[in-house]
Amino acid sequence: MLSWSSNELGTPADIAVIASGDGDAGLPHGADLVAFAEAIARFDEEALARARAQLVAVAGEDFMIDAAAVAANFEMMTRVADGTGARHAPATADQRNAIGHRLGIAGFTSAH
Repeated sequence: MLSWSSNELGTPADIAVIASGDGDAGLPHGADLVAFAEAIARFDEEALARARAQLVAVAGEDFMIDAAAVAANFEMMTRVADGTGARHAPATADQRNAIGHRLGIAGFTSAH
């Protein structure tokens, strides 16, 4: 979704940079967004407080709230899909596998 939406907005995201956590991935406030997302994913309250404050400082409170809502929505969508047993369409396997390899996540247990 990120690669599609960033392309639609004319600011293509480099998902390999997002996965590595190095740089801004070509996105406005990208490095701060990555730090925010990583703090959320790691359940690190101190890092989250710092990342939240940094995002507000550079982009504003509304931007930070939107970023938090997107993160919450992705968490919700994953839980709903997992809970219902939803599976990806076989026709998308090659594209998903290519992205998984670019991100370095193809070896995760949940990737299979």
